[in-house]
Amino acid sequence: MSASTSCLLARLLASGKFWLKRARIESPDLGEGTPPPGADGALLADLRIEGDRIRAVLPAGEAPCCAPGLCLDGGPVRPRGGCCAVGPGQPADLTVFLPDGLRLDMEKGRVVEPDPPPSIG
Repeated sequence: MSASTSCLLARLLASGKFWLKRARIESPDLGEGTPPPGADGALLADLRIEGDRIRAVLPAGEAPCCAPGLCLDGGPVRPRGGCCAVGPGQPADLTVFLPDGLRLDMEKGRVVEPDPPPSIG
């Protein structure tokens, strides 16, 4: 992860309120209260994260332009863990793919560090 992306993520997560802009959500992962998917079976969306929940899912480009956020440029967002859908009111337990291909796992709106590989002993 680049230093600028890392710094931006740290600032976003510290506030607990931010947008994941231009996220691609596949139709099986869409929850109630989301716009319908496009002809390709996916929704390009702006997701509002507040605390530990997804507060809004809007069509891409409808988030306020000056609101703090991270542009995923079409990177996929998927539910993770016991979460079954990406939609308003759902837990912000997500797997997020950044434009540079890096994967972030979020639990309750915060990035969780991946488990270290098991030691060989």
